[in-house]
Amino acid sequence: MTDEEVDKLMRRILLDSLKLEWTDYLKNTPPVETSKQYRYAMQKMLADPQVWYRKKTRPIWKKSLQVVASIVIAFTIALGLLMAASPTVRAAVLQWVREWYETHIVYQYSGEATQEEMPQYQIADLPEGYVEINRSELPGYVSVTYQNTEEEIIYLDYSFIQQGAASDFVTDNMEISEITVNRCPGQLFLSKTPEQTNAVTWIDMDKNLQFTVDGFLNETDILNVAESVFENKK
Repeated sequence: MTDEEVDKLMRRILLDSLKLEWTDYLKNTPPVETSKQYRYAMQKMLADPQVWYRKKTRPIWKKSLQVVASIVIAFTIALGLLMAASPTVRAAVLQWVREWYETHIVYQYSGEATQEEMPQYQIADLPEGYVEINRSELPGYVSVTYQNTEEEIIYLDYSFIQQGAASDFVTDNMEISEITVNRCPGQLFLSKTPEQTNAVTWIDMDKNLQFTVDGFLNETDILNVAESVFENKK
């Protein structure tokens, strides 16, 4: 048996093992509607994970924005071993995955649905002249609007990480970087054109929430605003 044949056999065995391990979980999980593009990408990955991984991990200057940023999928074999050994890793992996496409990034959630009331977060360090003018609340989601006297807007959005929810970020004309907000992983979106707002998003696994701040703020100001988001428990 050649090395290539051994690799394919081991890959098939490991994928089958993972499938068996998660059979009960998948049976009890509501179906998730996915796009044709997403299903096609997953078919390509499962057909030959090694080739798929090599293509997705080319240097950044070769792949522009066409890369899958979440390495949890690429490292399927290693991830399976970690998930089997660590409940913490297992929970984190099951709750969210970030997918990169040519023109947008999607955060897909798969955590258990919660009946908790939405906590009330707000921005402490607002730029001068901004005040809260509206707070919209839906099950699992809150959007807070701030406005100044010149009618410029800042949005604070946050949502529970749970099954059936997702968030989408446009990447056209955006410079994207990995950042942390209050020690939580996130991304910074800086517009290359004055017509688009800048944005920062981060995930707080302890709170089971994803936060997003969006507005016509420069890099320093929008990060300061994000760092100042706090829960008002009154």
